[in-house]
Amino acid sequence: MEYNNTDSQVLLVGSFTHQLDSKRRLIFPSVWRNLAGSDQQLFAFPHPERPCLYLYLKDEMLRRMAQLRDVNSMDADDQQAIRSITAGGELLHWDAQGRVRIGDHLLRAIDVQSQVVLVGALSRIEVWSSERYDLALPASSSVADELFFGGY
Repeated sequence: MEYNNTDSQVLLVGSFTHQLDSKRRLIFPSVWRNLAGSDQQLFAFPHPERPCLYLYLKDEMLRRMAQLRDVNSMDADDQQAIRSITAGGELLHWDAQGRVRIGDHLLRAIDVQSQVVLVGALSRIEVWSSERYDLALPASSSVADELFFGGY
C-alpha cells in the first residue's frame, strides 16, 4: 500500500460536541467511524503547545510513519522528540456503540470538565474541552480564507 498517495486519503470535516459519560467515554461520530472502516483504531497525541489532542486514523498514522521512514537522517534530538511525542500518546479503540475511552492523562492535558468538541481538521481530528474551544478560534486567517474561499 502506498501511504504517500493522496488519492485515497480520508478527509475529516465537521464538528461534534459530546458529553463525557460516567466512565469518561465519548461517542466517536459515526460518520468518522464509517470513514475509518474496520480498523477501529485512533492514535491520540497531546499537542505540545495548545490544550488539544490530535487524533489520527490508522491510515493517516501509517502515512506519517512512511514519511518518517523516508527522512534520510535523524539526530539524537529528533529521536528524543519522537520518543517524547509517542510516550504521551495512546492507541484508542471504539466499542460497538462508538464509545471511546481517552486516558485520564490526555483528558487532563486538555483540561476537560465534562464536555468535548471534536473537530475534523482534514487529515486529523482535534479534541478540545468545550470551555477552551471557543478561545482557540482565530478571528480570521488569510491562508485559510484563500484555501477554502479563493477563486479558481
